[in-house]
Amino acid sequence: MADCPDHPLLIFLPRWQYQCCGDSLRVGDEVPLCLLPISPDRVWARRLPTPFEWIRARHGPSQEDGRHVLAQVFLLWEAFADEEYVGGEWRLAPSSGSLRPILVMDPHRETWEGHPVRAQEGLPKTSSWLGWWPQHHRTGILMTDAGFSLPTITDASTIPTGDMPGDKVQIGQDHLSKAATIFPVLWPQLQEVLAASPHRRAIISVHGGSGVGKSETASVLAAFLRHNGLGAYVMSGDNYPRRIPRDNDAERLRTFRSEGLKALVASGGYDEGVKATLAELQAADRDADPAACVEHPWLAAYQAGGAVALERYLGSPQEIDFDEVSAILAAFHDGAETLRLKRMGRELDELWYADVDMRDVQVLVIEWTHGNSGNLRGVDIPILLNSTPEETLAHRRSRARDGATDSPFTTMVLGIEQAHLHEQAHRAKIIVNKVGQIISHADYLKSMGADLPEPGAMINFYPDSMGGSLGDEVDFLTSPEVAGAFTSAYVLPSIFNTDLDRGFSVIDYDLSTTYTRPGDLEALRAAGIKLKFDFILNHASVLSPQFQDLLAKGARSEYADFFIDWNAFWEGHGEMTPEGYVQPDAELVKDMFFRKPGLPILMVRMPDGTEKPYWNTFYQEVRYTAPDAQTLMEVAGLQYQTAVRLAESIKGALDEGMTPPEMAFDLGADVDLEQWNAVVEHLEAGRRYLGQMDLNIKSDLVWDFYADVLDKLSGYGAEIVRLDAFAYAPKEPGEKNFLNDPGTWDLLDQVNQLATERGLKLLPEIHSRYEEKIHELISSKGYLTYDFFLPGLVIDAFESKDAGHLKAWIADILAKQLRTVNMLGCHDGIPLLDLKGLLSDEQIDALIETVKGRGGYVKDLHGEKKMYYQVNATYYSALGESDDAMLLARAIQLFMPGKPQVWYLDLFGGRNDHAAVERAGAGGHKEINRTNLTVDELRDGLATPLVQRQLELLRFRNSFGAFGWDAECTVAETPASQLQITWRKGEHVAELVADLVSKQFTITADGQAV
Repeated sequence: MADCPDHPLLIFLPRWQYQCCGDSLRVGDEVPLCLLPISPDRVWARRLPTPFEWIRARHGPSQEDGRHVLAQVFLLWEAFADEEYVGGEWRLAPSSGSLRPILVMDPHRETWEGHPVRAQEGLPKTSSWLGWWPQHHRTGILMTDAGFSLPTITDASTIPTGDMPGDKVQIGQDHLSKAATIFPVLWPQLQEVLAASPHRRAIISVHGGSGVGKSETASVLAAFLRHNGLGAYVMSGDNYPRRIPRDNDAERLRTFRSEGLKALVASGGYDEGVKATLAELQAADRDADPAACVEHPWLAAYQAGGAVALERYLGSPQEIDFDEVSAILAAFHDGAETLRLKRMGRELDELWYADVDMRDVQVLVIEWTHGNSGNLRGVDIPILLNSTPEETLAHRRSRARDGATDSPFTTMVLGIEQAHLHEQAHRAKIIVNKVGQIISHADYLKSMGADLPEPGAMINFYPDSMGGSLGDEVDFLTSPEVAGAFTSAYVLPSIFNTDLDRGFSVIDYDLSTTYTRPGDLEALRAAGIKLKFDFILNHASVLSPQFQDLLAKGARSEYADFFIDWNAFWEGHGEMTPEGYVQPDAELVKDMFFRKPGLPILMVRMPDGTEKPYWNTFYQEVRYTAPDAQTLMEVAGLQYQTAVRLAESIKGALDEGMTPPEMAFDLGADVDLEQWNAVVEHLEAGRRYLGQMDLNIKSDLVWDFYADVLDKLSGYGAEIVRLDAFAYAPKEPGEKNFLNDPGTWDLLDQVNQLATERGLKLLPEIHSRYEEKIHELISSKGYLTYDFFLPGLVIDAFESKDAGHLKAWIADILAKQLRTVNMLGCHDGIPLLDLKGLLSDEQIDALIETVKGRGGYVKDLHGEKKMYYQVNATYYSALGESDDAMLLARAIQLFMPGKPQVWYLDLFGGRNDHAAVERAGAGGHKEINRTNLTVDELRDGLATPLVQRQLELLRFRNSFGAFGWDAECTVAETPASQLQITWRKGEHVAELVADLVSKQFTITADGQAV
């Protein structure tokens, strides 16, 4: 052995194993601690000339006073094992010898060894590295016995295993190590459960996909429990399907095929020829193969319908007798001395029950894929062992107990199984990754790629864009001509109960009965189409139940602080004006971002007649109802003829946009001042509002509202939630109050926690110039980000015949690993000013003039030059209404990194709708790109080569195996007017070669032309 420090100590943490040198520590020793920054997967051993070693677990700023203790469970182990000193480091496996813990500290406890414990100031609560320290021991920590030890296991075959007949359980070194990682984290949680149990009993579930080692790890954990004096029994959940495995596998296939056939028939794509081809595919076990959809587009509807039905069946009460298992768990919790447990083999004659003595069992350990299912009741500590579908498939092959393990159908089953595990993962108390590290739920999702949406093409529309209702759009997307072209759909927020801004002023998130019917969203889900919805964080409609309650009850409303009281917000930071609102100090508002002229307030009349200003960043409108003569007679005591004349005058003034205080009538002798004041009071009391009122994110009720909305969107089948206007929500005096730092990121972090618990992926929406790098900042925080640069860069490439700027942007995406949703057109317009930093001002101005010259509109933001951020035009018109240009633009988009989003009107080559702009009047410029298409127009469009070729490209992008978040993308060095993009994944290669001059292109898939 090389010259090296003395015998090492192993620091054992939930995420990583750390090694440090030092003398052996004894119970009762006081040890100073020091934290130093290093990468979390390495620690260098170092000798210090002190009586006891300073344990250096490097993370965060240096703290020489030794007050920090690492978060979660902190363990020190005495190590007695063979070790190797390599390159200045000790390398030691915890399972290579007997390890005795000497310290356990749980930071979630309020006291430790009788001493109060608090979080170290300055460290974020969301961090996985919370600093904790006992106030009494400011220079160290008192070593205490952990209360358990791990046995030395020399022969794993002696460990008792689960109770499923014929199951192959082979415990190896990786299972011993994984259990040794879990046990120190499990132990304190288990003690709490046992202490709270009347019968001192607890139930643990070890769950995950096939092949992850549930049976083996559960058996080792049970052995560790018995070693520490707790009786444990391992129960296999695989004994409780309603059918034996062979019959259940057949039922799964029957469910897929029968429901897939129904979906195919409903799509209108079923005939005698399809019937024969489908029978051939079924006989070859290829009917679940996504690649077959390229040759047989109608198969997409079959697969989507079958997959949805299969998803409903797998892990459901129809497949599993969860009630029986839950009853067993309840009986165990209640202290039952004997449990009658089921045994199920592969054949019908291998099915029986056995009575199991539970008198000496304190912990029931369930090993089961469905051990964290929402249908199961009674589990105290779910432990998730994760695996990929590929690992699961490899394990099934090794067991060789199922036929056709390599079939596309089996792959589909494993994928659905994995999806269910992901949906349940947030409930797990302990999560262990593939290499045996304990990780957080967020890190688990990232490691499994589950923090990203599926990568296929997404269509974007309003619920009345195609045919007039969501039902018509469902029919369009599931038709044989379109099926398979889109794997997800972004339905704009007029699908909800809204009033203004074509959906972006939400009254509540119930579905609009005008545009939707029961079953529409379910039909999209049945077609295998995942959904994206909007969530407007900053504001809600004036007509929302919360604001209406505030108007009705004033200060007595439970929603009194749900919206932002302007005067309360600025109290102490400005002067009260005669109009009743605070004018903030100039220094505090000089940098504020305003969406409209003047202060962002709406004066609201309260029930007691007082006026109160509320924060209103976006739209507002105040309306008065013109009284009739009889009303004026009642409220002011006027004679009838006088009331008739006054009613006519008031109506005319209101039609001209006057408010009651602005009305100046020659009232004459028939109406005195007191009567007129009564009329004004009546008008003001009947004041009505439209608008979008800013929410107070410091109110607990707002966060309850956020959680409720995300619950609703998840229930609708959302995969992605687009966060609209999020950058305006955090507000502080003196801040810009747009993208405040750190307020914006704190807000997103909290919303993301709510979203992750519900299986949702967030897409924060914000327009900014490239040079500001806000898109990079959003991505660095772990969120999806919009690629708002692509639309302008494609136009730039076409106009200049030079792909240089576009290539540079692709290289930027790849180098910085940005996870994007890209588009060409959208409901707002073409964001050309976002390109500043990628293009020069002159180049951007030239693009704007090009699009305007082709019929586009520009809308300045409250009159300030270049405050607009979009040019309004259809993308087809912006390209000069050329089919070749549109097809090449689509091909480039589909070969860009990211998830492609397709505006419905672009698919049909929609032209600028100037008549719609005229009909909409002031502020209607965006209607140029929002033309609703009738069912007849959809049918006619599907017959055009432009639409058909785009649909072919979209199906190829969705089904060919070279694409995906984990695929490799490269851009070749070519002449300026050429663009060559290649995607590789596994054995598959897709390549686009485009000529910007001729607008012609070729696509090959594994060398074959597409």
